[in-house]
Amino acid sequence: MQIHVVKRGDSLWKLSHFYKLPWQEIATVNRLTQNDQLSVGQTLFIPTPFSYTVQPGDTLLVISKKIGVPITELQQANPGVSDMSLHVGLVLNVPERKKKTIVTNAFAEPVPKARVNFAAAAKGLTYTTIFSYEVNENGELTPLDDDEFLKEIKNKNVKPLMAITNIKDGEFSTEVGTAILTNESVSNKVIENSIAMMKKKGYQGISVDFEFLGKKNKEAYNNFLKKITKAMHEENYIVLTAVAPKISSTQIGEWYESHDYKAHGEIVDYVILMTYEWGFSGGPPMAVSPVTSLKKVLDYAITEIDPKKILMGINLYGYDWKLPYKEGGEFAKALNPVQATQLAGKRKEAIQYSKKDEAPFFTYWDKEKKEHIVWFEDLRSMKAKFDIVDQYGFAGVSFWNLSFGYPVFWNYLIDRYTIK
Repeated sequence: MQIHVVKRGDSLWKLSHFYKLPWQEIATVNRLTQNDQLSVGQTLFIPTPFSYTVQPGDTLLVISKKIGVPITELQQANPGVSDMSLHVGLVLNVPERKKKTIVTNAFAEPVPKARVNFAAAAKGLTYTTIFSYEVNENGELTPLDDDEFLKEIKNKNVKPLMAITNIKDGEFSTEVGTAILTNESVSNKVIENSIAMMKKKGYQGISVDFEFLGKKNKEAYNNFLKKITKAMHEENYIVLTAVAPKISSTQIGEWYESHDYKAHGEIVDYVILMTYEWGFSGGPPMAVSPVTSLKKVLDYAITEIDPKKILMGINLYGYDWKLPYKEGGEFAKALNPVQATQLAGKRKEAIQYSKKDEAPFFTYWDKEKKEHIVWFEDLRSMKAKFDIVDQYGFAGVSFWNLSFGYPVFWNYLIDRYTIK
């Protein structure tokens, strides 16, 4: 596969001529029409041809990274080729890549837009976790209207998982979590009700997402995970947990202190690291998941959890902040990569890319003459994240969430990996 970054003057016809692919093929895989205007800095997925045409500035290392093939394999497919012999327009043979196998999960609410986005994403998913069955202080589950979505998930041969949370009135509740974890009869009821619901609906596993429990509930949460995992395994269900992005075992804060990386890694089947939201709707403008911050979490995580049990969290969204940023002021608007790219095109702004953060961004002025900055995700930032997944040897990834559509990304994913 190859990622093309649009330059001024690019068009589908020009790219078709350069890559020796029908423009319709490039348009289809990127969900474009012949009349769509390309934005400078926009990323396009170029299906892997059997050949590659050398571009200005190319070296064997640059080409190998572009097409995802090791230099040694590239040289074997092109005997005698070296950096010295490369010239613009030279056509190289592209060897077939060896694909790694990964596990993928995506969270999704049972709402129409998530169901539409699931249709495009299904080919790249092992699991889809329906979010969420809220558990109350009595151990009862709030019902969800998920029957039709579950049918669609199963019809696509994706395994549905059920998420349980300590959410109350739209927020994670310390009080609800404490009531569940500190009362054995209530925690037992949560487990019994969860299994009953899973059998009734046809779920194949559960994701436990209890947050903001505080330090006082750390051991109680570990014990609950032991009980629910034992019960789920007896029914041949898998268990996942989602944990806050910690950088040490002593990190302070209600969100962090109850999530014991070592215990979770020993107890459950997969641990989802929520490695996003450094840039968030109410915070200062920045990349949602800058790699410098992300790697600090990963470097700590692998000291506590077997990498083969880790699913690295990946966001499918970005934010549009109004400038100047004021703490406590107007919240940023969330948007998906397609919306961000279209906005840049509409405002005739070139998309820039931060190598430090491995994230795209751009600024623009609105009709009220207010400046904005948009940080989001594109194929470059996704590639950077998956390079990290491969580097650390993780089991796979977990996406938040399918309310945000990014159709072309799923083509990139299945081109790069075999999905377990």
